[in-house]
Amino acid sequence: MAKQANAKKIGIVLNTAWNIVNFRLGLIKQLIADGHEVVAIAPADEYVPQIEALGARFLALNQLERKGSNPLREMKLCRELYKVFKQERLDLVLLYTIKPNIYGALAAKWAGIPSICTVTGLGYTFLHDNMVSKLAQRLYKYAFKRASWVAFQNRDDRQLFIDRGLVAQEKSLLIPGSGINTQVFAPVAGREEPAVFTFLFVGRLLKDKGVNELLEAARQLQQAQAEAQIWVVGAMDRDNPACISAETLAQAQALGNLQYFGRSDKVKDFIGRADVVVLPSYREGLPRVMLEALAMGKAVLTTEVAGCRETVEEGQNGFMVPAKDANALAKAMLKMYKLPQAALEKMGAKGREMALEHFDEQIIIQHYKQLIKEL
Repeated sequence: MAKQANAKKIGIVLNTAWNIVNFRLGLIKQLIADGHEVVAIAPADEYVPQIEALGARFLALNQLERKGSNPLREMKLCRELYKVFKQERLDLVLLYTIKPNIYGALAAKWAGIPSICTVTGLGYTFLHDNMVSKLAQRLYKYAFKRASWVAFQNRDDRQLFIDRGLVAQEKSLLIPGSGINTQVFAPVAGREEPAVFTFLFVGRLLKDKGVNELLEAARQLQQAQAEAQIWVVGAMDRDNPACISAETLAQAQALGNLQYFGRSDKVKDFIGRADVVVLPSYREGLPRVMLEALAMGKAVLTTEVAGCRETVEEGQNGFMVPAKDANALAKAMLKMYKLPQAALEKMGAKGREMALEHFDEQIIIQHYKQLIKEL
């Protein structure tokens, strides 16, 4: 098939193939439908076949380690990306997550191709003031001077980077999240309901996700004799310094009202069966699980911090509490537990409206299509 006149060869670089499947499939599908050739670039894992099934090519990165900061390994990664970009003769690259953003932007500049970086969240690097954080910010500043565009998922993150001189305001923009397929993530009719009221947390078991506060809130709910359970779904991520200990989790499970399911590819099913989705995080880009909860018509409870506050209209589709405040979290959970079912359903309907109006993946895809067209 002949290549369309305005078609481009586009590289998409992330830190895992899992990340591509969970956050960028809709974008890849649309780019291919528009006649572009897409090359997905990441360390290989079991999710590669799902990417290739779309019609995208997959190239495995050998030097990208999600954790660690070995200078020699980082230099090898930068060189590997440069070689891939040159050999593939890409027209532009879309970069996501920390290392692809930094080293991908540099490699793209050296290869003479434009790059669009997307900051999906600040995470441990910015939440902790240490040498690693300072180094990461210097690298961001150096790399983003060489990027064509830098997209942020919330206004707070964008302003923080501008205020710290890490990115020029004129080359930064706001793209609200990775987008949700609101046809796939939709309210479930006639759902199978758990025997008791259920709160759901989905995310890695990190202190920065507010997991310690959630576990303390579980204890307080039990003390209040609330007939409610808390489902926790997500990986331990032991390579992350903020990961909670197995002992801490075991102590919480011993209370009897908290169940840990580990990592799951069936998050949609968990959301469908929950009454309230809760995320007491310290900071986010734009949390995917909250967008999925909104799209599925669930009431939500989260913290009044960057990224999370964008998902809540207070009292309309859920509630917000201060970060790092287990007492406030427990109080809000009890409040929602006591609400009539009709009130929770009304909140869920409002959340669904928000998802359709602001977070549908087609809205997000249009942002990227326009940037690609301009480049």
